Amino acid sequence: MKTKHPLLFVIILVALIVQSCSSPKNIVKLLPKEETSKWLYGQPILTDSIYGVAYEIGFDRLQDDQYWFDFHITNRSNMPLLVDPAQFSYQAFDPLMNPKSQQPITAIDPEIKIQQFDKDIARNQAVSKNRVGLVIMGIGASVVANAIIGTENPRNNNLRHAVTDGIMEASFAAGHEARFEVQNLNELKDAWENGTIRKTTLDTNFSMHGKVFFPATPDASYLRIFIPIDDHTLEFDFKQVQFPAN
Repeated sequence: MKTKHPLLFVIILVALIVQSCSSPKNIVKLLPKEETSKWLYGQPILTDSIYGVAYEIGFDRLQDDQYWFDFHITNRSNMPLLVDPAQFSYQAFDPLMNPKSQQPITAIDPEIKIQQFDKDIARNQAVSKNRVGLVIMGIGASVVANAIIGTENPRNNNLRHAVTDGIMEASFAAGHEARFEVQNLNELKDAWENGTIRKTTLDTNFSMHGKVFFPATPDASYLRIFIPIDDHTLEFDFKQVQFPAN
């Protein structure tokens, strides 16, 4: 039995050394493939329009393996416009502009995301009712946000992250923990409900803005976003660049 302890110590030591020697990830940005004429607070904006419908798209960040984009959509046509982010997609390319996948990658559908939050909230509420009094020592409670809350500012300046952090230092009943998670899941659900582009009938002379999320392709060199409008498709080209964090 004694011979196992030195081996365990060596394994832990090696793991710590590897972790301490790992370098930070590169900073990934998507920039317009061609020079753009519109900027907003340091963010380059790609614009295009057809049939009186105008789209403005700016890359925000890569986080949690997702591309975050700011969308601003204006309908100046003489008919209502159905905006559906589930129809947005992009194609990733290598340096020679060869597609990296057979099919374009679609945007994350906010309605599916919100429905998942509803399910998670319902499950945690059931836990809160059924497990009151069961104590769990040293629970670490945090909910990581992948959405942000928008404002009426097109730049979404006054955004706040729906994040809870830290480790709870006391002992909590499992029911209390479930209620804590429900509270934060409700914040995340609210962020997706109010801060994203959702399926909407956009009337004439109205506009909308918000976030659109895509699963990321970090090893791509170029991205082309596709926005269908009736029988036409708008295309927005980005190049992906990486900057060393050190």
